[in-house]
Amino acid sequence: MNPVTPKWVVLTWRLPSVSSTPRVTTWRTLQRMGAALLTPGAAVVPYSEDLLEQTEWLAERIVESGGEAWVLPVTELRERDEAQIRARVRSARDEEYETLRAKAKGQLSHRRMVALEHGYRSVVSRDHFRAAGRVPARHAIDKARVRGKAM
Repeated sequence: MNPVTPKWVVLTWRLPSVSSTPRVTTWRTLQRMGAALLTPGAAVVPYSEDLLEQTEWLAERIVESGGEAWVLPVTELRERDEAQIRARVRSARDEEYETLRAKAKGQLSHRRMVALEHGYRSVVSRDHFRAAGRVPARHAIDKARVRGKAM
């Protein structure tokens, strides 16, 4: 029997309420990973070896902080649930791309241009489902670079 490759990685966790630091760290790490929050104690990312490793690392940090965490590779979700997760993640990335587009307007210093490029690469790294805002953001950044060179 061939093992089925997971399509998703779900992280469930519970942290003690003593300190907010582990909760904030967990939330920020999940954001950087491009995770979709399912509930206040569960999140999902599409399966990849890299995201599985990151999720396992985060689970270890949660346990080290006195909490409990479980990493659950999932082979299948209902089609409707998958569509909702994809839409939620795309929407979050589109908001980030729109912020980048807004920042690309006007004249930018070299330093701000470098920061804008870094921000774009960061969003792309967690854009697991190719949000519609990716290409317009890239074009806006390219136009900003051309404006900067023309000066």
